[in-house]
Amino acid sequence: MPDIDINQLIKTNIVKDIIIILIILVISKILLDSLSHLINKSFSNKMDVDGYRKVRIETLSKNLYTVIRFIVGFIIVMIILDMLGINTRSIIATAGIGGVAIAFGAQTLVKDIVTGVIIIVDDTFRVGDWIKTAGVEGTVETLGMRHTKIRDYDGSLHTIPNSQITNVQNLNSGPMRFDCNIYLSYDVSYEEAEDIVETVSKKLKADKDLGKYIIQDVSVFGIMEIRESSYLLRTTGVAVPGHQWALGREERKLIIDEIYGRALNPSIQVVAIAKGKEINEEI
Repeated sequence: MPDIDINQLIKTNIVKDIIIILIILVISKILLDSLSHLINKSFSNKMDVDGYRKVRIETLSKNLYTVIRFIVGFIIVMIILDMLGINTRSIIATAGIGGVAIAFGAQTLVKDIVTGVIIIVDDTFRVGDWIKTAGVEGTVETLGMRHTKIRDYDGSLHTIPNSQITNVQNLNSGPMRFDCNIYLSYDVSYEEAEDIVETVSKKLKADKDLGKYIIQDVSVFGIMEIRESSYLLRTTGVAVPGHQWALGREERKLIIDEIYGRALNPSIQVVAIAKGKEINEEI
């Protein structure tokens, strides 16, 4: 039986382990590079043409890559330690218990962050948008990973955890419709009402400050309600998002000016007192 050279065998095993470790490291590098390319490609189509969200998207992609790199690195270290004869089960068990404890203690935090990532990636809303969500309506001042800050009409600043943002009404996303209700007495014919709206529409379109924000000219939508001494006429128009309120206010002002300029009688709502009760009357 030939003699076994222990030293030579040890050297052979060490060389073999080193080669395997090098192969694992090379494969891991290729895997990480491929994942990095895939992440960049996935996030690149979320960029705006003007780069509005470029910084946020790049931050998200880098953070995601960091997490993946940590996970891959942890797995590689465990494999190498196991090859070196070190018991890794206790390490994995400890890491697992710690991870579970952290997960239970930070459920809301994780949910806030995940929701924030989804909001940014899906472009649900942006800083500067006027939105309604979580019982709050106002302008978005801050869109963070954990919370969103909204400034309401009164000036109050609301800080809302992202996990509470489940339903969003964005009033700055896409063309916005603005309506106006006009109560007119029957002294004003429907044809004359149409002429009033057409005149107001032309004046609004000619406004040097607001006219450029009109996408669809103001027009008569139709008669919405018929009362004993008046009828309700509704007008409608379409505006560039964010300018529908200013256009609506200016339209109502022009309609009032036009009605009184033609010496017409609009329908007027007054409150009278009868037998101790308030009664709405129309005169």
